Amino acid sequence: MKAERFGVCRLTGRRGKFAKSHLIPRAFTKPTEPGAPLLQAGGGRPIIIRRDSWYDRGIVTQDGEDILGRIDDAAIKELRRHRLVWSGWGAAGTLDDEHHQLIIPPAHGLRRLCGVNMGVLRTFFLSLLWRAAVTSRFEFAEVMLPEADVLQLGELVVSGEWGPVDFYPATLIQLSTLGLIHNFPPIVETKRIPALEGTPAWAVDIVRFYLDGLIIHIHKHASDDGQTISLGPIIVGGADELLVTTVAYEQSFQAENLADVIAHSMFPDE
Repeated sequence: MKAERFGVCRLTGRRGKFAKSHLIPRAFTKPTEPGAPLLQAGGGRPIIIRRDSWYDRGIVTQDGEDILGRIDDAAIKELRRHRLVWSGWGAAGTLDDEHHQLIIPPAHGLRRLCGVNMGVLRTFFLSLLWRAAVTSRFEFAEVMLPEADVLQLGELVVSGEWGPVDFYPATLIQLSTLGLIHNFPPIVETKRIPALEGTPAWAVDIVRFYLDGLIIHIHKHASDDGQTISLGPIIVGGADELLVTTVAYEQSFQAENLADVIAHSMFPDE
């Protein structure tokens, strides 16, 4: 039996007993079959068996976990309602005709969504980033942010406020065909954004989250010179509607990267 730990909640600032807190909601980190173990690969380590998805017992007390739980519950319902995650598809294996435009047929497309609760999604994505930044788990070690930004993220998560649109904004990519059910830790990359309507191309560092067939790119900055605003509906909360790019799982970076991680974990010396 694990010893109980007490300390100051990183989210509320109040002292209490730490709670078990999932860094990505369990609803989006389930095994393929109920009760089956989770296999963890990557990080230069051999494949290991886990009985639960990633969690931390040293970042929030129960009060803080209750806040995160409410945020997660609202986001799970919203993402499933708009079929942005695989677990919202029912028995379907593809988005079918929900692509409003095929950019590069047949694998790459675009969805135009109306009626999305931007506040629910924005708060959820900020909470994911906050959790990744404060946890000491090695799987999340790439996510390092200035302490002032971490504090502001925590304040926004507690209050439910959106914050400035250019404060760690998010864009979405959806896998449009059902693929291998798996989990993936956040990674930091540099993303190139093409020129749009007179706005020159630019590059931005991102924190890339994956959950249940949805890829979230959170721009790794607290402000910019207007580039975020220029993206309009591509940004979550940047407009009344939301534009989500889509890519078939078979043609995605996610599938390619997963295969590479598995191969290197099974054959580390090759």
